[in-house]
Amino acid sequence: MRRFLVLAIIVVAGTTAAYHYWRAQSDEATPRYRLATVEQGAIEMTVSATGKVNPVTTVQVGTQVSGQIAELLADFNTEVKAGQVIARIDPQSFQARVAAARADLAFARANLAVQQAALAEYRADIAGSAAALKDAEAEHARQRTLLSRRVVSQSAVDRALAARDQALARKRSAEAKLAKQRAQIGSAKAQVQSRQAALNERQLDLERTVIRSPVAGVVIGRNVDLGQTVAASLQAPVLFTIAEDLRRMQVEVSVDEADIGRLRQGQRVRFTVDAYAERNFAGRVQQIRKAPNVVSNVVTYIVIVGADNPDQALLPGMTANVEVIVGARQDVLKVPSAALRFKPDGVAAPEAAASRGGGREAAQARARALFQRLNKTLGLNEEQQAGVRAIFRETGQAIGALVQAGGEPEQRRQAVRGLRAQASRRIAALLDEEQKRKYAEMLAESAVATTRGRVWRLDTKGKPEAVAVVAGISDGSMTEVVRGELAAGQQVIIGRASRARGF
Repeated sequence: MRRFLVLAIIVVAGTTAAYHYWRAQSDEATPRYRLATVEQGAIEMTVSATGKVNPVTTVQVGTQVSGQIAELLADFNTEVKAGQVIARIDPQSFQARVAAARADLAFARANLAVQQAALAEYRADIAGSAAALKDAEAEHARQRTLLSRRVVSQSAVDRALAARDQALARKRSAEAKLAKQRAQIGSAKAQVQSRQAALNERQLDLERTVIRSPVAGVVIGRNVDLGQTVAASLQAPVLFTIAEDLRRMQVEVSVDEADIGRLRQGQRVRFTVDAYAERNFAGRVQQIRKAPNVVSNVVTYIVIVGADNPDQALLPGMTANVEVIVGARQDVLKVPSAALRFKPDGVAAPEAAASRGGGREAAQARARALFQRLNKTLGLNEEQQAGVRAIFRETGQAIGALVQAGGEPEQRRQAVRGLRAQASRRIAALLDEEQKRKYAEMLAESAVATTRGRVWRLDTKGKPEAVAVVAGISDGSMTEVVRGELAAGQQVIIGRASRARGF
């Protein structure tokens, strides 16, 4: 009996071990998957970057004259108005220069008066010499008449002629002196103008000793102290830095070259700063600067984001963690991004044409959906609605003709992009300014390209089944499903399930 019991125990243990081994092998052969649910809701695609908060307009106030700071009338955080005095440089040396320039001007004016008096004297001399010349000519004529009657001798006529020539010489000499005097008066007038210009320059330098704010704003920087000497030689020293309006700020964002192609003017932006970690600030892309910044072979571009700062919580120089919303969708299907990356082992994916758009009917459906979105977002009136419908119809017909004509796929795609860009411009021409701004935002958000892919789900037998989809924007964890045979609540495969080893 003892041997029988031992043999029975061995048989039972072996059978149990074989059964467990067979189950483990069977479980190993049957794959298990991790599943996730297809959701319906909102999704955003963003570009993350960092930037610096700065005032929109910053003015550096300097001095054009050298001297010692005699008065400081503004300090950090002082609110100033345009034209307000914020500092003074010691004016004593400049006042002395003004006094000397005034004395030089007075001397030049006195010299001009003397020269003008001499001019009057020369004019009187010319008048006297002209009268003398006239009398001498008359006497000479009388002597010649008497000579013809043989009343006087030839010597009397000669004396009269000599007297006339002397009177003529005196008149010409007086005219030459008058011309010279006029030239001297011109020189005296030039001296007066030169002295006046020198006085104006000295007075301007004196006025420059009073430093005024060129704009209304807040002093955010003061670089001098009372009694300090500033020297304005080749470059004007900066005394104050004034931010024009801290209620309006801009963020200078450094964006990598790989992301710059997705940014458009007018896109919405949200950002945070370390000082208010729980608060989100909003802004919009105002400018994408084309000048590259290259640091260690890394190329970045500066993007200017405008933001309101009504409570002046944002301060110049703060570091901003920025998210530019390059795409946003509401009430769309979305799946985990891992579902698009998953591919089961040993299962071939069938070629599916569902992702290609469904032909003409699908294109018409997309056009209707786009029209409804435009109408809802922009608030189109009846005339605008009719114009947009006509543009959609004409563009659809032109694209259909291109497709039917065939040709190179790349050329056809470029032509289609050109037709759509032309349609966008025609639609924008129908809108008012506010509608144009909203339409620009819509175009920026819709600029994100779609890609074809597939996700996997379990069929009725528990086997992986491929579903062709067109994927849209992604927030990193979830991806929009633009088209595909999926519905909210369905399960998709996102990976293989891990299993425990052993008996």
